[in-house]
Amino acid sequence: MKHIMMTACLSLSSLWVLAQTAVTGRVTSTTDNQPLVGVTVLVQGTNNGTTTNVDGTYQLQRVDKNAVLVFSMIGYSTERRAVANRTVIDIQLKEASTTLDDVVVVGYGVVRKSDLTSSIATVKGDEITEMTTGNAMDALQGKVLGVQVASGGGPGTTPRVIIRGVTTSNGSNPLYVVDGMPVGDNINFLNNDDIASMEVLKDASAAAIYGTRGSNGVILITTKKGRLNQPTQFTFTSSVGLQTIADPGMAHASEFEQVFKARYQNDGAVAPWNATNATDTDWWNETIKNFAIVQNYTLGFSGGSDKFVYSGSLGYFRNGSHYDYGYWDKITARINAEWRFNRVVRLGVDFAPRTESWDDTPNVFGNVMSMDPTTPIMRPEEEWTDNPYDNYARSHNNEAWNPVAQVARMNAHSREYGVLANPYLELHPVDGLTLRTQFGINARFRRSDDFTPAFNMHAQEQQINNSVSREITEWVDWNWTNTATYMKTFNKKHNLNAMIGFTAERFQTANVKGGRENVPSDTVESLWELDAGTMNQTNSGTSSVETLVSYLARVMYNYDNRYYVTASVRADGSSKFPENNRYGIFPSASVAWRIIGEKFMQDQRVFTNLKLRAGWGRVGNQAIPAGRDITRLGTGSYVIGGVRYPFTTLGDMGNPDLFWETVEDFNVGLDMGFLRDRLNVTFELFQKKSHDMLYSRENPLFSGYTDYNCNLWGNIGSMKAAGWELSVNWADRSKDFTYDIGLQLSSVKNTAVRFTGLNPIDAASWHSSYITRNEDGGEISRFYGYVCDGIFQNWAEVYAHSDEHGNLLQPSAQPGDLRFRDLNNDGKLDTEDRTYIGNAFPDLMIGLNTHFTYRNFDLTANFYGTLGNDIFNTTLERYSGTGGSNVYAGTWNKTWREDNTGASFPRLTAADNNGNYTTISSFYVEDGSYFRCKLLQLGYSVPLKNSKYSLRFSVSVQNAFTITGYSGMDPERAMLAGDVLSTGIDWSEYPNPRTYLFGVDFKF
Repeated sequence: MKHIMMTACLSLSSLWVLAQTAVTGRVTSTTDNQPLVGVTVLVQGTNNGTTTNVDGTYQLQRVDKNAVLVFSMIGYSTERRAVANRTVIDIQLKEASTTLDDVVVVGYGVVRKSDLTSSIATVKGDEITEMTTGNAMDALQGKVLGVQVASGGGPGTTPRVIIRGVTTSNGSNPLYVVDGMPVGDNINFLNNDDIASMEVLKDASAAAIYGTRGSNGVILITTKKGRLNQPTQFTFTSSVGLQTIADPGMAHASEFEQVFKARYQNDGAVAPWNATNATDTDWWNETIKNFAIVQNYTLGFSGGSDKFVYSGSLGYFRNGSHYDYGYWDKITARINAEWRFNRVVRLGVDFAPRTESWDDTPNVFGNVMSMDPTTPIMRPEEEWTDNPYDNYARSHNNEAWNPVAQVARMNAHSREYGVLANPYLELHPVDGLTLRTQFGINARFRRSDDFTPAFNMHAQEQQINNSVSREITEWVDWNWTNTATYMKTFNKKHNLNAMIGFTAERFQTANVKGGRENVPSDTVESLWELDAGTMNQTNSGTSSVETLVSYLARVMYNYDNRYYVTASVRADGSSKFPENNRYGIFPSASVAWRIIGEKFMQDQRVFTNLKLRAGWGRVGNQAIPAGRDITRLGTGSYVIGGVRYPFTTLGDMGNPDLFWETVEDFNVGLDMGFLRDRLNVTFELFQKKSHDMLYSRENPLFSGYTDYNCNLWGNIGSMKAAGWELSVNWADRSKDFTYDIGLQLSSVKNTAVRFTGLNPIDAASWHSSYITRNEDGGEISRFYGYVCDGIFQNWAEVYAHSDEHGNLLQPSAQPGDLRFRDLNNDGKLDTEDRTYIGNAFPDLMIGLNTHFTYRNFDLTANFYGTLGNDIFNTTLERYSGTGGSNVYAGTWNKTWREDNTGASFPRLTAADNNGNYTTISSFYVEDGSYFRCKLLQLGYSVPLKNSKYSLRFSVSVQNAFTITGYSGMDPERAMLAGDVLSTGIDWSEYPNPRTYLFGVDFKF
């Protein structure tokens, strides 16, 4: 019997072995047919698995002929293939940046996208590097729901970023966190090519884990890392291009003279016209260059063995200005390395040194547009002196300074050195438990030198003594973060992810500045040193230290991948607040129901994804200067007999009762997928409201502090932002053609619930008044002034604009002047007739992003726009010729005259007794809506025989065209000007340029 059983077992074993075989194959990407390295190939239901090598190939032994192979890799859709007696199985994986299996970075951890309960948006690094820009946020415009990005021209300009509206007067920029290290609110220093992904934490349920620093949202940036068992791979990317800005079209000398004289003639006066050495100078062409050069180069590498992974890069970015002076460049380097000593211990480091340098780009667009075109650039040679700065011509007929001379005198340069270092140690002592400690340092050291030469062009355009100054500032911040994370699945349905942590942060700043006048030479650069100056020595210096200690915890749980709950809490203690109010508690909670996972949804064919989310949370704000809980001393100085005497005075008034500003957030969202996830729709409603807003108000005189600059910080306000977001994305493939189209729509209303409770807050001073007003219960940054009711066409209309007794409402008005409304009908025109005349923030933000590929060609077209926002266009004053300044070309035909009564602009006048151009009114308010093609790029990937190499060429245009009715130079630039309470004003700032680029991407 034993022999029979033995024989049977051996026979069965033989049959089982015969039923097994070795399976090999190759895994490639559907996008470019390139091999995929590191793909996990697993026999379903077993531990038998392997990963693909550098050629994308794999080999599995002892595979049952009836088994199923599972192919998976982060960033790609998971595929399954039945073996079915095959020995070779090749497969292509489709990129799935929106797949529910993607891993999303959250605060102090990661989570599958399908497990998200909060509002978090992910942007991959490839989408960011489509654009050549010095700040990655410029490339995010229109790609993330609810995120408003306002860009500006000029080298080194930092964009304004607003996530789901504004809830505080203390700025709007979010907190940036690079590889777990908070780096403040500016990422100009970062090389865009180093970015692997960016996660935008939009709601408080996601951002509350950052507590006091998350009130404006948080953006997590993950840099590129190496992969296990990957031979070293190099990448080289470069793009070089030209930037242009449009000529606004100013009047030539003949029209300028015509307008200048008419202004006085219309007032019955003689024009003080000066035609000495008259010419016809085009100040725009003489001051502004036709193009500026922008260039970007990055050499990167990555690789790894089974115990060591690494990546690194070296980059250079430079952006010139449209003046003969001014630029910004940065040299960046980065090394990421991780050692996996065994299954328990991992040690890694992120090390990123950089240097930035810039010449201060001039801001003389105003003088370029105002300067008298009849004035030559230089004086006649017979009037020249030994000082070359004296030899530029002074304007003949107005007070504008010679812009060419201003640029020639520019000599202000800064250089900054910095390093971001972030070593970490990670332990996995038991299954599911991760202990991590990291100590990050962000150090910067900047030196700024400035030399102003002496010159004497005119009594009103001169600098008697030259001056030299030097300022040295250092910032040394460190962050120590310790977390313990436990992830475990119980009974295959209970999924737990719990984290606790402790962080300590320190921010140290030191500054010293010195200056002197009367340096021996204006032209010998070696003498532009402080020691060479002999007059009016000045010096100053400050230092400050701020600290933050935090305790944090979070629990994420889901049952059967259907019901989700996340809860977190953070306690922050900040040195900025008095001891009795030092700590703030910031909790959050969110839930989600993955409806598609329910049994009753299994037979339906409409949805491929359906999830309902809701969240609540509180985040804090401590964005105030340090030491505002105590009364501080300040310094000043005065000069007597050429000698400067310093003195001490009272500074800010202290408030010992200061405490945290808190923002409370509610949101609900619905995620839907249709047609096998080719169509994805997301809709969200949200509301954010700040409590105890920190605000600095003027010092009350009854306090005994007589310095009008002395302010008092207090918790005295509240603001609210409420709105909605809608995202619709369609992606599909047809043979050799693939396409992806995404539409992003969002709307938010920013309201001042309460400020000081006293008077409205006026901002943006202009012509002895203020452009914006912010008051309790109203939207913020609204323009406030008189309503312009057209132009008086004749004397009958002037006389008709009177009270019941025949008294003229505008007694100084004449035909051709602006008519202003008496809104309260009290028979007089005064400040009580002012009202809100425009809103700076848009009603709707639009993003449209498209990507098409056909064989080796690809086309990207991205668009962004706003609807319903207004712009206060101060440049309309250039139709008046005020002060003899130059005017826009065509002004003569656009201004009112008796023979031109259909004109859009009031009559020409030197006195302007009616205040046509000095009265803040709806005359200056224009519709600022626009729709802009942010990027238009055509690429071609060269087919190479060796699959290890890839080569792609591209041509692109950034800011290709703009559809708008706005008459100024750039409707987007106005959103960047001013603070959040004085937004939307066009001050003739550096506009966004159009950029033409040629790019090369080479992997080898």
